[in-house]
Formats: sequence, C-alpha cells, structure tokens
Amino acid sequence: LYGAIRVEDKVAVITQALCRGCGNCVNACKFGAISVANYTEDQLMAQVREALKEPADKIIVFACNWCSYAGADFAGTSRLQYSHNTRIVKKMCSCRVSANVVKYAFALGAPKVIVSGCHPGDCHYLENNLFTKTRIEKLKDQLESKGINPERLMLEWVSSSEGQRFVEAIRKMEKLEVDEAEIEL
Repeated sequence: LYGAIRVEDKVAVITQALCRGCGNCVNACKFGAISVANYTEDQLMAQVREALKEPADKIIVFACNWCSYAGADFAGTSRLQYSHNTRIVKKMCSCRVSANVVKYAFALGAPKVIVSGCHPGDCHYLENNLFTKTRIEKLKDQLESKGINPERLMLEWVSSSEGQRFVEAIRKMEKLEVDEAEIEL
C-alpha cells in the first residue's frame, strides 16, 4: 500500500522509511515471512491467552490505536459503564488482526470477539480498514460453515470521539446468548 515492500530479482526488499507500521503486510504475506515489531503473531496470541485465563463471559476487543482504542479510553474518561469482562487488545490498525488470532481467541474459549477500527474513509492508514472488513466477512462465513453463530464475531467502527458507540457495541455483545456447546471450536 505504501510501497515499503517491493520485489527485486525475485527477492523482497523492504524500505523501512516507507513502512507505516500498520501490519497489513503481515496478513497479506502467504508465507508468514513478515512480522511487525511489538505486534508479532506470537505477541498478539500471548495477549489473548492472558486475557482469557478465565474465559467465561469475556468479550475480547481488538482495537486500533488511532480510533477505537481512543474511543474506549474516551468512554472510560467519560465514566460510561460497560462490562468488566471486556478485555482490549490494542493494535496499530484493525488490519493487523489476522483470522488466526481471532480463531485462537475462540479456541481458547472466548465467547465473543469484537474487531474495531476507524470508520471507512477515516482510517489513519488510508483504506486498510477495508481489508479488515473483507477478512472479518470471510471469517464469519467460515464460522457459520462450522455451525458457529457468526454473530459471536462483530466488526465495529468507532472513532476516538465515540465512547458511547464503543459502549453500545460492548452492550450489544453482552446481550448475545452463546450456547456452551458453541464455545468449543
């Protein structure tokens, strides 16, 4: 997207000065050859693992740094109440959230997962949140094909000034009934 990765003589060359750090390249690489410092797949999975030490009724939220995490922070500073079982895992961009990390959260017993990012047209990384939308739609289809309620996975756009919208997304997920048998993937 930013021209940070190019191929020269069948070898990938990275120009670090062009990298914006969004992490979309990690998910786009079919060979698993790319990682982003501080947001590796192992580090994200470790955060999920820690958040789900006791998975009952947890809502895992993957939030982008620029909008949805700031929206969650705004909800807190505005003293808006939402479930104490919410666990937020911050990313630079929602596009960094891979299907594998979401599946891992479900496999560890997360009953509900929200992937949240900037509104389309307002993404700090141009149109990267549209990659997120495509990934989440495919993942919902995969969940449904396995007999798992795709509503357990929510994609929500939240700006930094939308603390109330963040809270409403959490409350909507709180109301979602999840069958115990469904938690096992």
